[in-house]
Amino acid sequence: MIPIGRTCAVVSLASALLAGAAFASTDRAPVWKSIGPEGGISVALAVHPTKPGTAFCGAQFGGVYRTTNSGASWQPVGRGVIDLEVFSLHIPKRLPNTIYVGTARGVYKSIDGGAAWIQASGDLLKERNIWGIAAHPKSPRTVWAATGGRGVYKSTNGGASWKWMSNSLSYKSAWSLGIDKNGVLYAGVEDEGLYKSVNGGASWKLVGNKGFVRAFAVDAVNPLIIYLAADRNWKSLDGGSTWKALPTTLPSDICAIVVDPRASGTLYLATQYRGIYKSADFAETLTPVNDGLTDIYINALAIAPSRPTVLYAGTLSAGLFRSMNGGGAWTAVNKGFRAQDIKDIAFDAKTAGVLYVGTGTGLFKGTGGGPPWRSLNAAPYPAAAGCESVAVDARNPAVIYAGSYYQGMFKTTDGGQTWTKLSLTARITSVVLDPADPDRIFATTFGSGLYRSTNAGRTWAQAGFKDSSPGGVVFDTSRPGTVYVWTGSSLWRGTATGKTWKKAGAPYAEIYQLTIAPDGTMYAGTGGSGVFKSVNQGKTWTEINDGLPSCRYIDAFAIHPANPLHLYAGVSNLGVYRSRDGGSTWSYMGAGLCPDTMIFSLAFDPKDPATLYAGTNGAGVYKIKPGA
Repeated sequence: MIPIGRTCAVVSLASALLAGAAFASTDRAPVWKSIGPEGGISVALAVHPTKPGTAFCGAQFGGVYRTTNSGASWQPVGRGVIDLEVFSLHIPKRLPNTIYVGTARGVYKSIDGGAAWIQASGDLLKERNIWGIAAHPKSPRTVWAATGGRGVYKSTNGGASWKWMSNSLSYKSAWSLGIDKNGVLYAGVEDEGLYKSVNGGASWKLVGNKGFVRAFAVDAVNPLIIYLAADRNWKSLDGGSTWKALPTTLPSDICAIVVDPRASGTLYLATQYRGIYKSADFAETLTPVNDGLTDIYINALAIAPSRPTVLYAGTLSAGLFRSMNGGGAWTAVNKGFRAQDIKDIAFDAKTAGVLYVGTGTGLFKGTGGGPPWRSLNAAPYPAAAGCESVAVDARNPAVIYAGSYYQGMFKTTDGGQTWTKLSLTARITSVVLDPADPDRIFATTFGSGLYRSTNAGRTWAQAGFKDSSPGGVVFDTSRPGTVYVWTGSSLWRGTATGKTWKKAGAPYAEIYQLTIAPDGTMYAGTGGSGVFKSVNQGKTWTEINDGLPSCRYIDAFAIHPANPLHLYAGVSNLGVYRSRDGGSTWSYMGAGLCPDTMIFSLAFDPKDPATLYAGTNGAGVYKIKPGA
C-alpha cells in the first residue's frame, strides 16, 4: 500500500536539465518506452479562446496534456517541469498562448502554448496547493490564485510575485475561483460559502452563506446572474444579494458548472454520478445530455469560448470525451492520453508479453508487451471500484483476482469476461497467491488486518494483524512455506498456514516494499531511509544507499530474474535507479521517464525476463530492456 500524502520535492527546471545531462553521459541504459493504457482521470480542462480544436487537460497525477486537433490525439506537455499533481487550468482570453496550471506545488506558466514552462509562484506559493486560477479579463497579467489553507493571492506581473489578498477570508481554504467580464471576483471558501470582491481581492464579502461550495459560475453575458451548487442548488439574479433555491429535482452531486459565453441562460452541469445536464432556461429545468458517454462520473467540463457547441469532458474511468453539438452526442477522445495511475502489475505465466495492470479506473489487459489494451471491467466488477492489486493463477491464466479498495475482492475464471464478487468485502490493498499452491491466497486490507483463503477465494478467514493495515505479504521461495508480513517498521515471519507469526528483525525505518531473491536475500525499500539488505532472514540489516538521492522513499523494487545482483528501485518522484552489484552502488536509469515520475510498480515478465515494466502514478506503464 502506498502511503498517502507523502511526496519528495520536485527538482527545478534548471536542475532537472543539468541532472538529465549528467544521467545521459554516465548511464547508457536503454530508454523507457510509454505503452499506455490510454485514458485516466482528468481533473481540469481548458479550451483555447480562439481555437476550439486546441484544449488542455490536467490529469490527476499525470501532468498536462494538449490537443490541437479537437481531441483526435493528445500529447503530454511540460513533463518533468510541472508537478504531476494538477488541480486547475486557466487561459487568459487576451493572452491565448499563455496557460496557467495550478499544482500541488504552486503555479506554473507557459507563454508559448505549452511548449515550455516556468514556475510562476514567486516566493509565496511554491509549496501551496492551487485549486483555482483567474486572470483579469482586461489586464491579463493580473492573476489571482485560490490556495489550500491560505485563501487568495494576487499577482500583477504574470506570476513573478504574489501578494496575499485574504484579510477578510483569514486562513481559509479557497476551493474555487472565478471572475466575471467586469473583473468582479468570486471565491468558494471552505465550508462557509461564496465570497465576492469588487476591488481585486482587497476586501471580500460573504454573499452566499450556503455551506461547502461544490461549484459556481457567473453568466458570461449578464454577470449579475450567478449559479451556485452548495448545500443545495441556488441562483442569484442580482450579483449575490439575494438567492433563489432551484428546484429540488436538480441533481445534488454537481461538481462543475460551465456557461455558454454567448447565450445568457444556457449552461451545462457536470455531476459525479449522473453525467452531464444542459439547461436553456437559467437552470429552471435540465435535460440529460449523456449520449455516447460510457462513464457518467464527471470530473471536469469545459466549453470552447469561440464555438460554444464544442465541449470537452473528463470522466473517472473512461478518460476524455468531446461533443461538437452542444452535448447532443459525445465521442471518446483518448488517443495519446496516458494518464492512468498504475497500482499493480501481474503477468500471464504462460504467454510472453501478456500483462494485467490494476489502476484507479479498474483492470486492463495488455498483449504484445502492452498495446493493444482491453478493459476487463465487466459487470459486476465496476471500473469505479478501481483495482489496488491483481494476481494471476500461474496454472491457469484465465483465473484472475482483483482486489478493490472500495468494493472488496473479485474473481474471474474466463480471463475477465465475467466476474464473481467474493465474500471478502474489506478494503483490499494487496493480493498474493502462494507459489506452491495458488488456491491459497493472502490479502492485506486497510484497517481490517490480514485475510487468508485456502480454497481459491470461496471462503476467507482472519490470519492475524486484526484492526491494522499490513503493508504486504511476500513468500520466501528459498524456504518453502515461509511468509513475511510487514506493518509499519515491524516485520513478521510466519508460515503459509497463516496461524502463527513471530517478529523478525527489521530495518529501523517504515517498510514500503519487501522483495526476496531466489537465494533468500531480502531487500527492504523504506519510507525516507532508502534500501536495506539482509542475508540472514532479517536478523540483521545493512543500509545500501550509495548513489541513491537524498529523497529515499522507495515505492517499488525488482530483482532481475537472470542476474540477482541487478536491482531496480523506484524512488519517489525521481524515477528508477539501478544497481549492478547487489546494492553496493546505484545509478539513475530514468532515460525516457520524467524526473518527477512516481513509480508504484516494477516487475519483470516471467516469460520474457529481459523486459522490465514500470507502473507510474498518473503516467501509465513504461517498459525497458535493461540488459543482464
